[in-house]
Amino acid sequence: FESSRRKAVLHFKERMSIGVPIGLVLTIAAGLAFKTPWAWLIAAAVCGIVIYAVAYAPLQRVSHSVKKNFLNLIANAIGGRYALDGFSPPAFDRLRALDLVPAHDCARFEDHFSGERLGCAFDLYEAHLERETKDKDGDSSWTTVFRGQLIRIHFPKPFLGVTVVRRDAGLFNGLRTIGKKFDRIGLSDPKFERIFEVYGTDQVEARALVHPFFMERLLEIESAYEGKKVRCGFETGDLLVAIEGGDKFEVGDMFKDLADPERARRIVRDIAQILKLMDAVLTAETAHLIGR
Repeated sequence: FESSRRKAVLHFKERMSIGVPIGLVLTIAAGLAFKTPWAWLIAAAVCGIVIYAVAYAPLQRVSHSVKKNFLNLIANAIGGRYALDGFSPPAFDRLRALDLVPAHDCARFEDHFSGERLGCAFDLYEAHLERETKDKDGDSSWTTVFRGQLIRIHFPKPFLGVTVVRRDAGLFNGLRTIGKKFDRIGLSDPKFERIFEVYGTDQVEARALVHPFFMERLLEIESAYEGKKVRCGFETGDLLVAIEGGDKFEVGDMFKDLADPERARRIVRDIAQILKLMDAVLTAETAHLIGR
């Protein structure tokens, strides 16, 4: 793809060389016509955004092609499948019902990996959730409330109840409820309980599922993602995980040489971190469930 990238960079420069003078003329015309500082500012901003978007379009197409090929190769290497977009987000309604993702008004999904690990089906994909707010004049603005990775792992046997592991909210814990049937589950690990709180409909099962090995793995992924609010739930045979890990699995700067192996290594490391968590949890939980 490097030759395609270089051609796209040339197109970008050509379009910018044509677009910038046109943008300057339009900005001056708008400023003279409306005779306010805001007219100059708004015209310059709009022209700049449009000109850059048009100029960058060829690079964006190359970026999408590179990304799809990179991630398809990685998915094949782990025996899975990959879809860039256009998929129905697995178990998303349940993630929302268990309060593992925040309330939102707009949701976008991409980068869906699916397959099987240690005999258990899994789905991994990214979500970008936004909430709309309106000011007193009725003007809307959008705020990102979640951007990260969502995981569903299906176990061989269903769970007896529902268990949810959420962030510890400190003094606000008493204000948070999931449902009348959920009880707070006390655990023996003080480090874990400083970060997380556990609720469940079956106290015995909840303590069996959130065992020391699971706590250790969850704390590891917490550290790897630099404290980005990992939370999860066990329901109807699925482990559902939400990680506020930001926008991952991207190929990076398209103005730099594509032949740099670090591009692929970075994406592999992102996926390997999550697979490590999945494998560790599957090993422990599958052994527990099969032996139950």
